[in-house]
Amino acid sequence: MTVLFEEMTREQILRIAPEAIAVLPTAATEQHGPHLAVGTDTLLCTTVARRAAEAAADQVPVVVAPPMAFGSSYHHNPFGGVLTLTSSTFINAVAEVVAGLSRSGFRKVAIFNGHGGNADHVGVVSRDAVNEMGLPIVAASCSYWDLCRDALVAADLLPASRIPGHAGQYETSMVMALRPDWIDETARQQVDDVSADDIGLNIDLTGAVAQSYGVWQKGPGHTDDPKQATPELGNALLEITVAEAARFLREFSRHPGPSK
Repeated sequence: MTVLFEEMTREQILRIAPEAIAVLPTAATEQHGPHLAVGTDTLLCTTVARRAAEAAADQVPVVVAPPMAFGSSYHHNPFGGVLTLTSSTFINAVAEVVAGLSRSGFRKVAIFNGHGGNADHVGVVSRDAVNEMGLPIVAASCSYWDLCRDALVAADLLPASRIPGHAGQYETSMVMALRPDWIDETARQQVDDVSADDIGLNIDLTGAVAQSYGVWQKGPGHTDDPKQATPELGNALLEITVAEAARFLREFSRHPGPSK
């Protein structure tokens, strides 16, 4: 049986919802350097969600909702190729979709985020869904790379500082593995080197997030070198990423759920 919400009938959804986890991918449509397609975040997040759902199906039913392909991307606007929502619009839109999943009978909802600019927002949605909106669900939210970072570092695939990065080795490798036709190879080989000093990467701010006006305009639109990407690395990254996301889903299925 399919794990995709859009491929199910209403009756199939109503039957499976009470025992299933609903996964909502949230992503973005934005510039990814001169070499990657603007749909990169949506492609990667949706792929991880779908493959993890299929892998976890041995223990728990998972239904993957259609992705939210527009996110909070104002910081990328100077480069063009960006379709962004305001923070409040994004939060409200995700909250309304979560409410729709609840009305269809889902009691467990996991928001899988695939764009860094959305990370704080999806946390607000998961908190407010149960507290402010009073939805009878248990809600979890995460950026998918946070589920797999330790495992990727342990496998010596990438340093933690480059997971996920933006349009660099991590994302470019996975797109090379999934959709090589989404890559401008000439542009990838000609990208400018990133000045870590210019965009603040040489400062140790562990435990904090700094927002700086104009920082993206000073850089080339990517955070590390995509020339180091390979499809082989991409497949290895995806294998571990999907395995860790599936592990999360199996564990989340053990949650007792809402009390009402």
